[in-house]
Amino acid sequence: MRQFISKNKKWFGYTVYCIIVTVGLLYYRFPSDVLRDYVQIRANNLNTPLFLSIERMKPWPPFGLRLGQTEVSLKDKPDIKLFRADSLLVRAEVWPFFKGKGKYCFECLAYGGDLKGCISFKENSIKAPFNTKIELKNIRIGNYKYLKYSIGRHIDGILRGTVYYSGEHKKLMDGAGEANLTLLDGRVELVLPILTLGSIEFNEVKIDMALKKQKINLVRFELNGPKLKGTLSGTISLKRRFAKSTLELKGTIKPFSSFFKNAEGVSRAMKLFKQRLRKGALTFIIHGTLGEPKIKFT
Repeated sequence: MRQFISKNKKWFGYTVYCIIVTVGLLYYRFPSDVLRDYVQIRANNLNTPLFLSIERMKPWPPFGLRLGQTEVSLKDKPDIKLFRADSLLVRAEVWPFFKGKGKYCFECLAYGGDLKGCISFKENSIKAPFNTKIELKNIRIGNYKYLKYSIGRHIDGILRGTVYYSGEHKKLMDGAGEANLTLLDGRVELVLPILTLGSIEFNEVKIDMALKKQKINLVRFELNGPKLKGTLSGTISLKRRFAKSTLELKGTIKPFSSFFKNAEGVSRAMKLFKQRLRKGALTFIIHGTLGEPKIKFT
């Protein structure tokens, strides 16, 4: 092979040059708008309640597409954005294709952070059962407006962690998965104030949970903040309307001295609060729904 190349060096170099120029022309002259419209039409014709919008698209070697300003919303409520990405790179894996399967890996810039992972389909069709792994890094969860819409309160902070899931696109709640997440330096609004607190600031929240048979098992929820620390565990039974999902949770709360300094003017309630704390951390249960939770101290 080397002898052949050396004898035909000029011809070989010209051939390589032509290939590079051809690939470059195909890339820059590629009908991106036509492809973008085709992808949108195919996606929006699927029997799902979701609507896909892509502002721009271009090929990205090898076997990839880079999408800019991509949004997923509800067809019947287009103002509600389920997801929005500033940039999304999707690559098809070649080897699974020859085995009659589909695998697509992605890298995404969204909500001030990064998401990356892969989706593997058991068949070469996006309608087939699938499994996925997603890694999240430095996601500013407060910028995700749909979260407040779905649970009725604002949560802020920097989200990191991994999510695993397997299921079918028509029966997402029937799938199985788990998540291991960490939320840093944020704040969560409370539906029912605790004494004078309408929200809780935290330095770190660690969350481990699993999904199976339309039920989330909250294995660990540990909150550490400047005013208190707490734990939570139990189950959340999912409903199609997320805010209607039912709660069966129990937890503990241990306030720090800074908590009591900001609770002046509620002396009677604070006195009872301190009396109960002498027996250790306060315990409580949460029932009701995500939209209307009910808290009871035990």
